[in-house]
Amino acid sequence: MSSIKTCIEDTSASTTIGNLRVGPQSSLVLLLRALEMGIQPLPLEKEAGRNLPNGVRIGIPSGGDKVMPTYRPEDLFRLDARTVVVTGGLGSVGIGLARTLSYYGADVVLIDLLPSPSEETIEMLNTVASTHKREISYVSCDVTNEESVSDAFKRITSTAVSPIRGLVACAGLSGRCPAVDYPVDNFRKIMEINVTGIFLCARAIARIMHHQQLSGSIVMFASATFDSVLLTGPKGVDTCAYNTSKSAVLQLARSLAAEWGNDGEHPPIRVNTISPGYIMTPMTRPTFEEFPELRKIWQEGNMLGRMSTVDEHQSSVVFLLSDGSSYMTATDLRADAGHCSW
Repeated sequence: MSSIKTCIEDTSASTTIGNLRVGPQSSLVLLLRALEMGIQPLPLEKEAGRNLPNGVRIGIPSGGDKVMPTYRPEDLFRLDARTVVVTGGLGSVGIGLARTLSYYGADVVLIDLLPSPSEETIEMLNTVASTHKREISYVSCDVTNEESVSDAFKRITSTAVSPIRGLVACAGLSGRCPAVDYPVDNFRKIMEINVTGIFLCARAIARIMHHQQLSGSIVMFASATFDSVLLTGPKGVDTCAYNTSKSAVLQLARSLAAEWGNDGEHPPIRVNTISPGYIMTPMTRPTFEEFPELRKIWQEGNMLGRMSTVDEHQSSVVFLLSDGSSYMTATDLRADAGHCSW
């Protein structure tokens, strides 16, 4: 039975919660997962160093023309035989992704700042992991601290039961304040979490993929705010740091996609962004209590006349992580109900 595990500060061990199977990443796990799905291993390519250990080829060019393999329709959006790391893992988006990614076959590692999830969250994730027969684990990490990120990914690598081939960066922070009064420390903190934190995690997972000669996909959460500063009245929405950080995420993704897509030495790593419109989360409710007029303005600011839910952005992440988007990189997938088109 699969269950959630919490990796603690001691990098040599992990805390077991419920029944837990921990083992080193191996080609056998990948092969068994593939055979469970009825996928037969493809013949080994002769390109040195561009195949997985057991000969199962996943998203790797073959031959001089670099034509990608053809996938069966039923496999296009499956995430079997891979581990996906989710930052901001204890937020509403991260928790939702743990459920959805497990359903589509991925083993999931949640990263967040808290030492451990709540007992309620642990119980829920244990149920999800058991239902889908996948591993869900949690690692405490400060994404703005280089050493903390390095240690976290070492722990993830040592305990992963399937190849680490995906990252979803949804850790983020906002802050509302007029620019002329914006404390520089607050501005820096938002940039550190929303930009530097994503870079550090993307770099860490890319190093793992390069070392293990694996292809993969990185999905970064940007925001529709990069393309539209929504006016809420005479004063506007004063979130200059947040808006700036999300614009930076877009350019970061494009830059990394250019570097890691075809470097001639490693299998490709695709890097894309998602720019959601306004999402109804526990974080937005206090804002509506303080500024009740915002809810109506945000709802009327798009073509569907409502805010989105967390669940409505899960499929976008699955798509960008999966082989169904194998020809997409350096691309922003906007899910804003037409907000930026008005």
